[in-house]
Amino acid sequence: MKLKIVARFLAVIVFLISACMIMPLVWAVREGGNEIRAFAYSIALGSLFSITLLLFSYKAQARDMGTREAFAAVALAWIFASFQGCLPYYLGGYVSDFTEAYFEAMSGFTTTGATIFRDIETLPRGIIFWRAVTHWLGGMGIVVLTLALLPMLGMGVTQLFKAEVPGPVLEKISPRIQDSALMLWKVYLGITAAGILLMLAGGMDLYDSVCHVFAAVSTGGFSTRNQSIGWYNSAFIDWSLTAVMFVSGANFGLHLLAIKNRTLKPYRDPEFKFYTGVALLSTLVIALSLFRNSHYPTIIECLRYSAFQVVSMMTTTGFVTADFSLWPTITQMTIVVLMFIGGCAGSTAGAIKCVRIQIVIKQITAEIKRFIHPQASVPILLGDKTITDKLAFSASTFIALYFIIFAVAAVMISATGEDVVTSITAVAVTLGNIGPGLGDVGPATTFHTQTTTAKWIYVFCMLCGRLELYTVLVLFTKDAWHR
Repeated sequence: MKLKIVARFLAVIVFLISACMIMPLVWAVREGGNEIRAFAYSIALGSLFSITLLLFSYKAQARDMGTREAFAAVALAWIFASFQGCLPYYLGGYVSDFTEAYFEAMSGFTTTGATIFRDIETLPRGIIFWRAVTHWLGGMGIVVLTLALLPMLGMGVTQLFKAEVPGPVLEKISPRIQDSALMLWKVYLGITAAGILLMLAGGMDLYDSVCHVFAAVSTGGFSTRNQSIGWYNSAFIDWSLTAVMFVSGANFGLHLLAIKNRTLKPYRDPEFKFYTGVALLSTLVIALSLFRNSHYPTIIECLRYSAFQVVSMMTTTGFVTADFSLWPTITQMTIVVLMFIGGCAGSTAGAIKCVRIQIVIKQITAEIKRFIHPQASVPILLGDKTITDKLAFSASTFIALYFIIFAVAAVMISATGEDVVTSITAVAVTLGNIGPGLGDVGPATTFHTQTTTAKWIYVFCMLCGRLELYTVLVLFTKDAWHR
């Protein structure tokens, strides 16, 4: 592996993260907060580290980036970004433990939304805003942003784009990687701007609007309030954020095609139909259960709380408007299932992704037909497209690997002393990049009480979930480091 080209890329990533700290620093200066020094030191250290990496890799050429280097660069980008991103928390003294600072940063960049802060509202606004920025940067992807802003890195780094963008299928939007990255970020910016306007119309101030929309469009989940979105108790805000999260959980390629061609035909996509159907069915099941158990006085309110929580968990955002751990068992089980399904490929959502679930269901159906008709040729169709054996195998092995990592991590968490419900849901929400779980990591609690060992397991799960497992696991193979 050519480490110098990887180092060059990481230098740009660290510099980009350091530069983005200027935004919360400006807010801190405006507010006169105590976090000014923490951001100033973090920017200085990040810039120094970036320069050191550049000096080490100044002879490296972008065209030297191969598959090995691309996988290493993408995985290490999130590790280095989280290290740089945790500095304001640690240097500012807002957390006394480096593990907790790193957990918070990794949770932000991977758009997981799990937090160790017990009282968010006591934090300075600059720190809270930085949490939102880490979400927004991680949503569409730090690597994709880098390729969009720095075309000079685009020569021979196609694998970077493929290794970072989530999902098994990425439609070819543009023949040039830089163009694709830039167009996706334009759509991302457009949804962000529309969301902010909706929040302002709903009565949120500008600060809260920006922070919450940054979290919603990235399907992250960090809020400025301890009670999350439930603090506002606004039907307009709930429905507006539900819409923003739902759009962000869909394939951004569909949004781009719809805008370019000025038509809604791209949304006839089979995965989008499946995504919409699961969300609607789950909303109805939970709403009826809430109404039957008299949790809310009217069916409209039940639909409001149900739709918000379904979309929030399915898109792996993790916002909450109610403590769903107090809801009926069937609603909790439905939410847990949604944690594993996730959003669409090519979206900012995490978990398994709808298209993989669809492919495996189609594969199972085809296998049953082959049992009945052994001599028949049974193609696997997704809409009008035939799924190749390679893609079907890829989807099924991904799901198998996902559950293997989930099971192993859950057992390891239980070994730290956690109960079954906490162990299972904590791993589910960190591997799926979701946020709140059940038990000791429920909507009304945080990950602060988890052991140091457990937090590092969660960090690994968050990284694996954000980078679709293989990008991280490939680094543990001998072939990745030796030709």
